[in-house]
Amino acid sequence: MARKSKTQQLIEGTAGQHLALSVAAHLVRSQLVRDPLRVYDGQHLSEMLNGVAGALARTARVYAMDAASGEPRELVPAEVEGAVAKRSAAVLELKDGRTLAGVSIRRTDLRQAIAILKTVGLPELGPHRPAQADMASTPKPDPVAVQQGLVNLLAEMDEILKPPVLPAQLERAKSAALFIARHTPHGRIANLAMQLMSALHESRGYEDVPGGYRMALARLRAAVVEQATAAT
Repeated sequence: MARKSKTQQLIEGTAGQHLALSVAAHLVRSQLVRDPLRVYDGQHLSEMLNGVAGALARTARVYAMDAASGEPRELVPAEVEGAVAKRSAAVLELKDGRTLAGVSIRRTDLRQAIAILKTVGLPELGPHRPAQADMASTPKPDPVAVQQGLVNLLAEMDEILKPPVLPAQLERAKSAALFIARHTPHGRIANLAMQLMSALHESRGYEDVPGGYRMALARLRAAVVEQATAAT
């Protein structure tokens, strides 16, 4: 087997490096905020970093240090769901009450998460809000029709992602996940759609990637069906 060059080893080593979630939140804010040089008071900045860190945890894989092995352990979706970042993203409080310090994210996952959040948008960074007159004149969509549309879109994604998955099919699936993330009125479904986008990007069409898109698609489908049932 050919030995890897020093440059390749360095690139792979850097890509696998972990950044503290608080540091990652600062980096995301500097890249996505509309006016990064604007001065914020301490409380506003802390709340913004908490929101950004929460969005990162919902979009990409995050890790906590395992006390037994001393190595980073990936947090499973059940742990991340409902988690809230606090203290300027220094800690992550899980829904079961546990508080984790030293949560981290890999550099490669961070770059991917930034690309997704740039596309989907991040409310914590102050999205454009339409004027009240525009909001009043815009008819509200029928929630039942919206949910049924998402169910139909997921059925189409099931067909698209049947192996072998070609690059064009993969891009169509990403576009569908992006549409769901942007148009669903439900935060949990939007988060699961972003996780699916991340899994699709990482898999490059292969199902055997750990925690791959099949699992992400199944979680998204279950949430959409549950919401559609509740809306009827």
